[in-house]
Amino acid sequence: MKLCYKEYPCKMSLGAMKQFKQATGKDLWCTLLQFMEVYAESKDESLVVRMRKLYEIVDFETAAHLFHSLIRTEDKSIPLEEIEDAMFKVGWLPTDRPGDMSEPWTFVLVPIAHEINKQFEMDVSNLKK
Repeated sequence: MKLCYKEYPCKMSLGAMKQFKQATGKDLWCTLLQFMEVYAESKDESLVVRMRKLYEIVDFETAAHLFHSLIRTEDKSIPLEEIEDAMFKVGWLPTDRPGDMSEPWTFVLVPIAHEINKQFEMDVSNLKK
């Protein structure tokens, strides 16, 4: 995961799900699914409307805990405050800066949600074997 010019390791785990639930009272899978759903459904909306809809599903605090939960699976030394600071610096609207290291946190979450979904689709198909 690339957030505010820094790359963070992140991975879905049962521990991440538990930490997210304790911090927010929300289910991590359901939150990611809702985020992917709204992202797909809002593709024809203006950028501002699309970002507002995404933010209604995952607000700043929820996203900070989501990122932190996924990062802590791989690196427990990164504090929540560092993630919050990085999110604040990149904001919630895209800029014209080149590269993907300063994308808004909402756009950082999109590929993470899709990657986790893909991971579990593969895991389920492996269970059949």
